[in-house]
Amino acid sequence: MEDRVALGQAPSISALVRAGGLVLVAGGVLFVVATLLHPSQETPVTILETEARLVGSHAVYVVSYVLVLLGLPALYVAEMPGLGRLGLNGFVIAFWGTALLAISSMFGFIAPVLAGEAPGTIDSISMYTPVVVFNGFAAMGFMAGFVILGIAVAKSQVVVPRSSGFLMAAGAPSHLVGFGIAQLGSPTLWFVAILGSAVLGAGLAWSGYRMWAKPGV
Repeated sequence: MEDRVALGQAPSISALVRAGGLVLVAGGVLFVVATLLHPSQETPVTILETEARLVGSHAVYVVSYVLVLLGLPALYVAEMPGLGRLGLNGFVIAFWGTALLAISSMFGFIAPVLAGEAPGTIDSISMYTPVVVFNGFAAMGFMAGFVILGIAVAKSQVVVPRSSGFLMAAGAPSHLVGFGIAQLGSPTLWFVAILGSAVLGAGLAWSGYRMWAKPGV
């Protein structure tokens, strides 16, 4: 009897998809906010000059990544009938790429301390081979994962519209390429990172809204 009651109280798949959709909307919006807050470069001087913005943006990035990680499984469930192996691969890669970027973002919380006490360590840490490899895996996983998942979503058209898939596929690589170029010495191209974040954020938020409005499962 207790088992039946417990089962009766369990949320349906449709309810979980709807909740995951709202989480994905929040994650997409916060991703754009974090990029708008983030300074266009992270040198010892700019880190100290924009400390509040830098730390705040990384905090928002981490929250955004966590929300996206919570929402992606719901997106996969909603679109699963049409995603196939391509969509599964994209989901797994995007999930782990996002998780690695969330870990990488933690550097933003200690960067101001290092910039103030030992500014030379900023570049040393950035060029340290294990850090380069870790960040490389994170970036490639994030970009490739959302490109593959976005294409699969655009093809499936189960719940989420084609446009959302294309936005995800275009936004993730645009954001990180623009982010990397700006940080490596061309801050005038920071607008590419902002535009990419807006495109990816729109894809995530639009997907989440459709999941909430019409879960389809």
